[in-house]
Amino acid sequence: MKRINGRNDGEVYTRKDVVAYILDESNYKESSNLGQIKILEPAAGGGAFVEEILRRLFVSSQIYNFSFTDALLDNVRFIEINPDAYKKLVLKIRCQVQLLTDKELEPISNICILEDFLLSEFKDKFNCIVGNPPYVRHERIANEKKTLYKRKFKTFKHRADLYIPFFEKALNLLKTNGTLCYICSNRWINNEYGKGLRELIAINFNLIKLLNIERTSPFDEDVIAYPCIATIRNDTFRSKTLVSDVHKREVDFDKLNFVETQVPKNAQWHNLFISYDLQQNALTGIKNQGFEIGIGVATGADKVFILNGQQRFCVEESRLLPVLKSSDLKNDQFVWGGNYVINPYENGSLCRLDDYPMLKGHFYEHKLELEKRHVSQKVPQHWYKTIDKIKPSLKNLPKILLPDLTANKFLFIDEGNYYPHHNLYYITGKNIDQLKLLACILMSDFVRNQISKMGIRMNGGLPRFQAQVLKKLKIPRIDLMGEMTTKQLISAYDQKKIKSINKIVNDYIETHQIYDNGSQLETLAYDATLQLQFF
Repeated sequence: MKRINGRNDGEVYTRKDVVAYILDESNYKESSNLGQIKILEPAAGGGAFVEEILRRLFVSSQIYNFSFTDALLDNVRFIEINPDAYKKLVLKIRCQVQLLTDKELEPISNICILEDFLLSEFKDKFNCIVGNPPYVRHERIANEKKTLYKRKFKTFKHRADLYIPFFEKALNLLKTNGTLCYICSNRWINNEYGKGLRELIAINFNLIKLLNIERTSPFDEDVIAYPCIATIRNDTFRSKTLVSDVHKREVDFDKLNFVETQVPKNAQWHNLFISYDLQQNALTGIKNQGFEIGIGVATGADKVFILNGQQRFCVEESRLLPVLKSSDLKNDQFVWGGNYVINPYENGSLCRLDDYPMLKGHFYEHKLELEKRHVSQKVPQHWYKTIDKIKPSLKNLPKILLPDLTANKFLFIDEGNYYPHHNLYYITGKNIDQLKLLACILMSDFVRNQISKMGIRMNGGLPRFQAQVLKKLKIPRIDLMGEMTTKQLISAYDQKKIKSINKIVNDYIETHQIYDNGSQLETLAYDATLQLQFF
């Protein structure tokens, strides 16, 4: 398996601070008794981890008074498939042992093994598995190897990169409470080919931490790798996991800021890894800023409850509310269709039909149709209720209008004239100007890229604004945006200048160093000849 990256010897070395972080994450620390701790590096390459693993084991042996060489021979394993890299690895181990103990080490083959990790057999399991699995695109893997790997690994599907089965194999070699810590591409977190691996981890293991460092340089040369470091443990279920996204070019492992969030329960990890800058407290949820998110009324029988034109005169006017449908918002135009919704509620309860003879006649004319609805069958005496309770006060509130399925690029605000229908989501809260600012943010590429990360898009790439999506979005704090930005956005909104709105929001985010993982578009395509092994 040839590895190419531009260096003559074909190696990309992991920096020492990255190696130290990974070993710390795996609880392979010199301050602990490592005498019985089994550790594996399944793609050792030139041996970036060798020096630090052996050093820590030696220091631990001095502290806890166990035989360093016995522990090394019994518990440390380095696997490498490439014969040239293997020779260098053996030499490095010999030199390191000689340096630490002033003695020769035999047999070296017990520690360093030349074979394909994915096809190898192990008698024992491991407490710690660390390293950098090979980064090789699917089409660059030999066909005979692909066939073997697909038989052995259920996660090796679609166009999976080679590192995917390296995860699965290693996870299955973990002892109870054992830890796997890999640095590799972050693409498996969202790509289709990573679905099986995500599901395997969510169901059978615990994702302890995920550190996204795609903007940093964790190697001693620049490579296109989009790296992240995943820490996964084989222990009892946990409800929380930690996520961090480093935005600076250089990462300081002593000053990482992790966000605690819900551990993934299935293969859907998109929202978990929408990363945001909490260090500045610059981003937060929509509801956290004092807004409320909702969806319009579902009646269960629109033909009965929604009236238009002359139809509305068949019931008392006091029982009607002007209702806004998604069809009223088309081609970036807001034109009310003249529809009304019947409100069967009064003071929070169903009204007495005897008090409204016209309404009573209308409902009894359609009683059989209304009684067939599930909502009516649950409580037969309430056969004329709507599925959702109508709250007339909602009509009077200013609200951002968000049709679920629409090609509109502009988000309109109802200043308090209409009641939303069930195919419209809405946001209320604060004043008109603050709603305009929020609408501007929601129209920006910054938010659309977040939605894209969640996979909630219509055909054609248009975002779907649904309540569950809106509640997960992370946006700039409106109260921190400043007077100039505020005035610019409100002016652009009033003039419906969508491009200007997007530029102002994007400039604000860039100026204030607020980044979203979804805004890093994959503008750099894979090089068909680029196959990386992170040594």
